[in-house]
Amino acid sequence: MSLFEKREQLYGPEVVSVGDLDLTVDGGYRNVVTIPLDVKPKRKLFVKVSSDNPVDVVVANEKGAAVAHKEGVRDAVMGPYDTGKLRSMGIFLGLYPGDKAKVNLEAWMERD
Repeated sequence: MSLFEKREQLYGPEVVSVGDLDLTVDGGYRNVVTIPLDVKPKRKLFVKVSSDNPVDVVVANEKGAAVAHKEGVRDAVMGPYDTGKLRSMGIFLGLYPGDKAKVNLEAWMERD
């Protein structure tokens, strides 16, 4: 990583499976997957999603409030979202029970 590079990788790129059968959770399916992110203040957050089936994507702050929400995402780059004074944020991926998706997920920050 270069000293002057603006992009800082937070997550991935990685394949995340959503909607897997899991009898240990209520409903029997892992329909919601959460990915915590450690962010730095005063940066811009970007999230890239590519999925074989449409998924719902939520970017949330550390207080649990949604910063962004998109339904039926197959291929999108979401952002930039200002991190402000935050130290942590999260990504939620969701599907209806019985549906399944393989999601290529990547998250990064950039300086202004």
